[in-house]
Amino acid sequence: MLRKRLLAGLLAAVLALPVIPALPEARAAEATADVQLEKSVGQNPIGGSDAQGNRIYGGDPSVLVDGDTVYLYTGHDVAKTEAYDITEWICYSTKDLKSWNYEGVIMGADKKSITWADTGKDAWAAQMEKHYDPKDKKDKYYFYYCTWDATSEGKQSIGVAVSESPTGPFEDIGQPLVKGTLTTPESSGWNDIDPTVWVEKGADGQEHRYLAWGNGKFYVCELNEDMISVKDINGDGKITAGAPGESADIIGDTGSKLGVRSFTEAPWLYRRKDAQGNPTGPYYLFYAFGWREQMAYATTDDLMSGEWTFGKVLMPPAATSNTNHMAVFDFNGKTYFIYHNGSLPGGSGFRRVACIAEVVFEEDGSVKEIPETAAGINGTKTAICTNSGKLLSHETFVNSSSDSRYPYTAVKVGAGLGTEEADAQWVLTEGKSDPANAALVSIQSENKPGLYLTVNSETDVTLAQDADGSADTAKKQTLHSVQGLADAKGVSFESAAYPGRYLTIVNGVLAVTDGSDAVAATFYMNADENDASLRSIAVTMDKNEFLQGTKVNAKNAVVTALYANGKSKEVTGYTSDADAVDTKTAGTKTLTVTYTEGSVTKTSTVPVVIVAAPARVKGLSATAKTVKKKKKVKVSVSWKTAACAGYEISYGAKKSQHNKLGTKKQSVKKASYTCSSKKLKKGKKYYFHIRSYVKVNGEKRYSAYTSVQAKVK
Repeated sequence: MLRKRLLAGLLAAVLALPVIPALPEARAAEATADVQLEKSVGQNPIGGSDAQGNRIYGGDPSVLVDGDTVYLYTGHDVAKTEAYDITEWICYSTKDLKSWNYEGVIMGADKKSITWADTGKDAWAAQMEKHYDPKDKKDKYYFYYCTWDATSEGKQSIGVAVSESPTGPFEDIGQPLVKGTLTTPESSGWNDIDPTVWVEKGADGQEHRYLAWGNGKFYVCELNEDMISVKDINGDGKITAGAPGESADIIGDTGSKLGVRSFTEAPWLYRRKDAQGNPTGPYYLFYAFGWREQMAYATTDDLMSGEWTFGKVLMPPAATSNTNHMAVFDFNGKTYFIYHNGSLPGGSGFRRVACIAEVVFEEDGSVKEIPETAAGINGTKTAICTNSGKLLSHETFVNSSSDSRYPYTAVKVGAGLGTEEADAQWVLTEGKSDPANAALVSIQSENKPGLYLTVNSETDVTLAQDADGSADTAKKQTLHSVQGLADAKGVSFESAAYPGRYLTIVNGVLAVTDGSDAVAATFYMNADENDASLRSIAVTMDKNEFLQGTKVNAKNAVVTALYANGKSKEVTGYTSDADAVDTKTAGTKTLTVTYTEGSVTKTSTVPVVIVAAPARVKGLSATAKTVKKKKKVKVSVSWKTAACAGYEISYGAKKSQHNKLGTKKQSVKKASYTCSSKKLKKGKKYYFHIRSYVKVNGEKRYSAYTSVQAKVK
C-alpha cells in the first residue's frame, strides 16, 4: 500500500489514518464493495469486562504499583437504575498498561465480609497500600475503603482490610478504622468517604503514613506502624478530630477553609520522586471539584498543616458521568491519571468504567490540563475528510454542569463544524452490532468519549451516547464501510440500522440520504501528495430559501474543490440547474452544481427550500371602542386563519396609510389581535389593515393587505 500523508495538514501529525486498500477505479454508484478500515486497538476504557469477556461496570478507580505490575481496583457497579448499587470490589492487573487482566473479586461489601456494614451494597471508593508488617516480618496489603456503617448511626465510615496478596482475599479488621460519628461536627452522613493513602520517609528520617478522605469536608491523619489504627499525635490517649490549629489527631474542615477550592470528594494524595526514587517537591491533592464533578488539584508542603494552595481545574465534567474519581501513579518513568466515566454501552454515573491518561508536569511543577479521551494512551485517532476538504467534526461545546442536559443525544456533526482540533478527531472501533464483521465500524468522538455517530432515522444522524446499551442502539451506532459511491479511493458509510441509507454531507451538515449525491456521500481517510487531480466538490448555501414562484439563484452558493493531495479551495466558474428547479410548489428541492477543471468534471447537490407564499387574509373584522378611564381606544381585530408564519396589523385614516399596531405569530387557536392606542379619536373612522407574512432566509415576505373600515365608538 502507498503511504499516505494526513489530509491538508489540518490535524497534528500524531493522528494515525487508516489506509483503504487499493480498489478498482471504475464503479457504479450502487455498488457496495466492502472496505475494511483499520480499527483502533488499546483505546479507553480500560478493564470493562470479566475473564469471559462479559461487560462489567466499575467506578472510583484506585491503583497500586507493585514491582512490574499495576493493579487497578474499582467498585463493581451492578445498578439497573440511576442509583448506586455497588456490591463488591474487583481488580485488574497489567504489566504494560495495554492488556488488563481481570483478577476477580477481592472483597465483598456484605455483612459476611464486613461485620459492621449496614446495607451490604455500597462498595464505595477505596485505595490499596503495600507495607511491611514488622510483627509478622513480611509485606502485607492494606485495603482502605468506605461503606455505610451500622455501628455509627448509619453514617459512612472508613474501614481497612488486610491480605498477603494484592488480589486478596482480604479480611476486614472487624471494626471501622475511622467511625462516621468521630469526625464531628459533620455536614452530612457521608463526610467520611473516599480514603487515600500516602507513605514516605520524611525529612526527619521517620516514616510517615498519611490517610486522607472526605466529602464536603477534607480530613487527614497519620497511621500507626500497624497501618490499621490512627496515630495519637497529641498524646492525650484518645483519637480526636478538629480544625487546623487545634490539638487533634484528625485534621479536617470544609475545603474552602483549607484553600481546597470547591472540594466535593475523591481526594488522592501524590508526590513526585527524584531520580533516586525519593519524594520531592510539594504534596499534590487531586480531587473532585464542584458538580457535575470536574477534576482539580491543590498543593501543600505539609499535609497536616491544613493549608493548601489551589492549582487549577484539570478535567471538565465527563460527557457520560456525573461523578469522577482519579488515581495518580508513576510507572516506568511516567506519571498516569486514571479516572472514570460512563462510556461503556448503557453507562452513566452509576455504571462506570476506568480510563487512563498521561500526566504532564510543567517546569514549575504545575499540572497541564488532562482532557478525557476515547483513544487514551494507546489508541489511534482518525481524521475523516468530507467532499469539501473540511474534516468531519462535531459542534464545539463544553460539557454542561446541569444534570438535566444528559445524556447527550443530539450533537450536530458536519464539515468543519467544530472549532477545536479534537472536535475533528475520531476513534474507529469494531462495529458495535457485530464486532466479528470487519466491514462494520462504529465511530466514537475522541474528545467526547462514549458518544458515537448515531443514525436516528432514515434522514437524521447525530453524535449521541449509548445510554441504554440496547441492541437497537448498537445497530444505530454501527456503519457498513463500503467503497466510495463516487470515488474508488474514498469510502462511504451505509447505516446498519437503515440499509441503503448513507452518511452524506448536506449543505455542510452530516445527514442520512439514499446516496444519490454520491460525491457528498463519499469520504476520504487519506491523501496522496503526488496526486493533484480534482477529487470532489462540495456545495453550501447559507441562504437557500426561495419564495414560491420566484427563481432559484445559485450566485450565493459556495463551491469548494477537493484535490487528491488533500488540498482544497473555493472555486468559481461552476454551473447549475437553478433554472430547472420547480418553484411552483413549496418544499425542499435539489440544486445540482457542476464544476469542470481540465478533463475532470464533478457534480454535487445542495438542498433549496421553496417557501410557500403567504396567503392573503380573509374574513377581517374590526371594532374600536373608547376606554374613558384610561383615555385610550381599545382595538379588536379578528380574521380567518391563513397559511403563513404570522400577521402584521396596522391602521390609517386613509386606506393608503399604514401605521403599525403590532404583529402576531400564527396560531391555530385564535386568529385575533387586541391592543390599545391613544392616537385614535372617538367618532372618527379608520381603516384597519392586516397582511400575512412568511420568513425567507430570516427576512419577512408579505401578502397583499386586507382592509376594513370601522368607526371609533
